[in-house]
Amino acid sequence: MQAVFVHNLHCFFRSAMAPGLLVAMLASPFAAQAQTIRDKLFADPTNIEINLTYLQQQLGGGNFKGAAATLQRILLLDPSSKLAKVLYAEVQLKLGNRADARLILQQLLADKSLSAAMRNKALELKEALERSERRLSISGSAGLAGGSADNALAAPKGPIMLFNNQPIANTSKEVTEAFIDYDGMVSLSYKLPTYRERTLTTAFGAAGRDYLDQNTADSLTGFVSFGYSEKRKLPFKFNYSAYATDVSGHPYNAGQQGVFGLSVDLPQNANLQTSLRVGETRHFKYLGSSAGKQRDNETLGVSATYLRPIAGLSIPLLVSTSLLGDKSSAEIKHFSAQSVSAVVGLRTRLARVNVSLSLDFLVTEYEGANTLISTQIRQDERTRLTASLGYKLPPHLGAIDLALSGFAADTRSNIPNSTRTLSELKLSLRRNF
Repeated sequence: MQAVFVHNLHCFFRSAMAPGLLVAMLASPFAAQAQTIRDKLFADPTNIEINLTYLQQQLGGGNFKGAAATLQRILLLDPSSKLAKVLYAEVQLKLGNRADARLILQQLLADKSLSAAMRNKALELKEALERSERRLSISGSAGLAGGSADNALAAPKGPIMLFNNQPIANTSKEVTEAFIDYDGMVSLSYKLPTYRERTLTTAFGAAGRDYLDQNTADSLTGFVSFGYSEKRKLPFKFNYSAYATDVSGHPYNAGQQGVFGLSVDLPQNANLQTSLRVGETRHFKYLGSSAGKQRDNETLGVSATYLRPIAGLSIPLLVSTSLLGDKSSAEIKHFSAQSVSAVVGLRTRLARVNVSLSLDFLVTEYEGANTLISTQIRQDERTRLTASLGYKLPPHLGAIDLALSGFAADTRSNIPNSTRTLSELKLSLRRNF
C-alpha cells in the first residue's frame, strides 16, 4: 500500500513541476468541495490521496501557508520524496521563510542521487533565494507604444456650450490623433541589515506622449520617488514622489505627494490595502497665460482595496474592488473639488495570455460656480472601462512584454462644456531588466 501511495505522490509532483500548474489545479473538480475535503482529511489525516487533493486546492487558491503544512504531512508519510522537498522549498520561499528554504535546498543539492531535472529545479530556486537576499538590487524598465486616441483634445460633445450663462454653438471638433508613448525608469532597492525586513527604495524616470499630426498636447513628465517599507504582522510602507510636466515645449505643472499605506491578509487568501495620500500641484504660466496659477491646489485622499482570488473555476481569477475619496483645495473655489470613485477589476490568464478588465465610476463636485461659464456649480459623473491583453515573449526572443490595451470613458455633467467622451487603443512593448 505504501508503494502505491509513493507512486501516486510522484505522479502528482511530476505534474506539478510542469508549466500551467495553476490552471490545471484550478480546473480540479475538488476545488469547489473545500469543506468536504477538509472533513475527509480531518477524519483520515494519513491518507496521502486526500492530502494530495487538498494540496492541489491550496496551491490553486494561493494558500501557501496551508500548503506548507500539507507538504509537511506528506513528507512524514514519505520522507524520501525529493519532489515533495522541492515543492516544500518553493512554498517556503514564497512565504518569505528563506532560512527553511535554504536548509532544504542545501540537503537536496548535496544528494548525489538527485535527478538532473530535480537538480535544475533546486538550482533555480537557490538562485531565486540568493536574489531575494541581496542587500542592493537594481531594476528598471523601458516601454514604447503606439496607438490612436479619439477626441485627443477632450472637446465637449453636444451642439451647445455655455458662456456667461448663455448657450452658444459648440464649434469644438473631436479630433482623432495617432500617438507614440514612451517611458523609462530605474529603481534601486536596499534591504537594511535588520532582523525585521526593512527596505529603502528610490526610483527616477520619465514618460511622454507625442501626437503625430498635432503637437498642441505633446507632454513629457520627469519624476523621482523615495520609499520605505517594513514587513511585520501589519506591513506598512511610505512613499514620497515628485514630478514636473512639460507640454508642447512649455513648463506646465509640478507636484509632490506622500503616501502611507497598510496591508493585511484576510481569510480565504484575501488581502486588504489602505492608503492615505497628501499632495500638492503647482501650475506654471502656460503659453503666456497665468490663469493656470489659480488651479494650484493641495489634495488629501484615502483609498481601500480588497483583493481576493476566486476558487472553484476552470481559470485563475483575481477580483479587486476599490473605494477612493479625494478633496482638493485651490486658490479659486471653482477649481476646488471633492470626488468619490469605485473600481472593480478582474485579472485572469487564458493559455499564456494575461487578461485584465476594470470598470470605474467617478463622481466629482466642485465647491463654487465658474460664473464666466455658468452660475451652476459643476457636477460630473464619469464611467470608464479599461481592458488589456498581455503576453510575454520567451527568453530567446528577448522576454519582451507585449500588451494590447485601451479604454473608453464617458463624462456626464450638468455643465455641457464638461460633457465629453474619450477613448484610445494602443499596442505596447516593454522590456524589464
